Amino acid sequence: MHFTGLKVISVLLVSLLVAEPEKNTAFQTPSIRIEAEGWGDALTVDIKKVLESAGRELLKRIPPDKPIRIFVVASKTVPQVDFKRTEEGEFIVRLAVRDSYWAQYAYQFSHEMGHIVCHYERRNDNKIGSENLWFEETVAETASLFVLTRMAETWKTNPPYNNWKSFAPALDDYVKKIIREVGVPTVNKMPSWFKDNQTALRADGHLRERNKIVAIHLFKMMEKNPSYWEAFRYLNLGRPDATNSFESYVENWYYSVPNDYKPFVKEVADLLGLKSTLIKNHSEK
Repeated sequence: MHFTGLKVISVLLVSLLVAEPEKNTAFQTPSIRIEAEGWGDALTVDIKKVLESAGRELLKRIPPDKPIRIFVVASKTVPQVDFKRTEEGEFIVRLAVRDSYWAQYAYQFSHEMGHIVCHYERRNDNKIGSENLWFEETVAETASLFVLTRMAETWKTNPPYNNWKSFAPALDDYVKKIIREVGVPTVNKMPSWFKDNQTALRADGHLRERNKIVAIHLFKMMEKNPSYWEAFRYLNLGRPDATNSFESYVENWYYSVPNDYKPFVKEVADLLGLKSTLIKNHSEK
């Protein structure tokens, strides 16, 4: 079967059912409420099914310590997660997609979920500057790539309907298309690439094509060891440094994560060519 475009992929995902329950399902699947209007010809019940499926794939890698409740609204501009919550305490996630483009719903929602699991609110609470926002945006982009790939893998054996097993490759193809369109330097060239691009990244955290380059490398690390996703839960929990340098940002992250995840943070530091004496000396102990 030949698939052409997002609309065709989306049709395959209509009326998505949530995968079989796992332990602690209240924690593994985000509680989602959908704004009634603004989605074109898409039904809110179908949107909710798609987003629950995407959320489940990420949260079963990063089990939250309490249920995550989200109010999803239609955006006329860009997707984002607000700093302000609803009166009920729900995160407000805005998605800039309409009609039945389910792959885009999943992709955008996973990105915003990436911000949530990184404790993005701490940036606002601690009045942290925006210079290192680009890395959190990169992690959120990594979440999108990872979630869609895992959804595709899940559907190979446990799709919403048994006859949808053949549709699983369409989701994987969506991610592969994104990766193909980005010219990604090899690992050994990334320190030089980051040196050339760090100023631009720190000036504008939303340079998506450059963020994707780092995200693809992080995605490959996550594919090898999905347990490392836990490390991102601690990304914004370190005490902010007065200089707000990226090196100090990564050092704070390194000392915030449990010991099991310190090798991963060091791997990220090495990927970008950071010469952190603190990380190097600690990791050699």
